[in-house]
Amino acid sequence: MTEVLAALADLPIAQLAVRMVSVAVFIVLVSLISERVGPFFGAMVASLPVYTGPVYLFLALDHPPEFLARAAVASVAALGVTPVYLLIYGLFARAGHSMLLSLSAGLAAWIVCAVLIQFHDWSLVEALLFGVPIFAVATLLAPRFTDAIPQKAGERRWSDLVVRVLLVTIVVGIVNALSPFLPTQLTGILSIMPTITTSLIVVLHGRIGGPATAALLAHSIGGLIGMFSAVALVAATVAVWGPALSLSLALAVCVAWNLMLIAAKQGRALFKRRSR
Repeated sequence: MTEVLAALADLPIAQLAVRMVSVAVFIVLVSLISERVGPFFGAMVASLPVYTGPVYLFLALDHPPEFLARAAVASVAALGVTPVYLLIYGLFARAGHSMLLSLSAGLAAWIVCAVLIQFHDWSLVEALLFGVPIFAVATLLAPRFTDAIPQKAGERRWSDLVVRVLLVTIVVGIVNALSPFLPTQLTGILSIMPTITTSLIVVLHGRIGGPATAALLAHSIGGLIGMFSAVALVAATVAVWGPALSLSLALAVCVAWNLMLIAAKQGRALFKRRSR
């Protein structure tokens, strides 16, 4: 414990502050997008690696490529259970339960799965075989959650949003501060933990309603397929191609995938309008 406290005192505060501020800005951005243009486009932003990307960037600066490869394999496995978290939250939220109960149910499921994942030394093939079927089933179930209409923000004030954003960014800061002192596989799991998703639930559940928040998160499952593929790409290539190329290509995969989903949705909408 003494060694951890001493190491915490030596943390690069500027780097930690950048991560916390970026998360805060991101949460506000997604909140505004979801309230104004609907949950689908909010989900496309939410499923970008705004949390995971900086985590891996800083890991790449502090550790060799082999460390990143091992961490990324664990991230692939952990990302595979994220849809379970999203759908369980959605079930409770659409049933009219409170944010606390809905979030606790989903988060408890993710934590249990993450603990079980930590007990196994995963290969990339095993992680893919574990995650792909979960995403396939979740993609089939997600449309059941995407028909909600966002509520108006009502009497909620900006101060309410700011306070909640501050709370969740503090949590992000704590997680990022402790992650360097954890085993490689656990670091990989924490690097992909649903911090942004949890933050959005805390902020949006009261602002736009539980069903609309569940709709946003259900839409994000499609976007998370891009992140799942991108992290798998890092696990497979970072030790060979190096962090710069591997991480850059992974980011390109995430962005290209979400743009493709947006184009497909817009194309379907255009086709329906012309067929009327």
